[in-house]
Amino acid sequence: MKFIAHRGLRTANYKENTIAAFQNAINSNIMNGFEFDIRQTKDKSFVVNHNAFIKGELIKRKKLKYLKLEYNLPSLNDVLELNTDKIMLVEIKDTRINYKKFVKLINQYKDKNIYIMSFHNKVINKLKKYNVPAKLGILNYILNTEEDYKYDFICLLNNLTTEDLIDAYHKKNIEVFMYGVLNEEKDLFYDNTYYIVDKEPNQLGL
Repeated sequence: MKFIAHRGLRTANYKENTIAAFQNAINSNIMNGFEFDIRQTKDKSFVVNHNAFIKGELIKRKKLKYLKLEYNLPSLNDVLELNTDKIMLVEIKDTRINYKKFVKLINQYKDKNIYIMSFHNKVINKLKKYNVPAKLGILNYILNTEEDYKYDFICLLNNLTTEDLIDAYHKKNIEVFMYGVLNEEKDLFYDNTYYIVDKEPNQLGL
């Protein structure tokens, strides 16, 4: 089993989706990487935040500089600059982004271990056409049994996943990530699978 820190490795001192939480995951001997969310700003830049709003302000209507100064939100660049070869699992929250600008940015970090996913198939399909230098995948809240699934990885909801489904993807050389893990030992039992977790598995007694 392999582990990805959900929005970074959070503690009482390290808030989610912050550079400190990401660095904590990098420093961990257990975590294989970290996941984080990005949204597009008014000036077509990319900022790290889970929700569309922050303290009542709509992110897509604010410029990156303002969001960094006012709320200390990291930019995508800030994260990709981190010194690590661990997985950086980027979830694109928006359905519409400036693809050329996004791909140009990712191209600057070809040496990084970048995975990109979205709930929106059209976002990943568009990136695939741009030949973005990263691994691409879809987040699925229901079982995805499409025969023509042609991405590098898939992210499946934990309680809707079966061993047969995971084996089917592995046979196609498609990596499997699991989300919705409840941080209980019973949730962690598939080998050769990435688990997106909110805390270090050693806290589960594993």
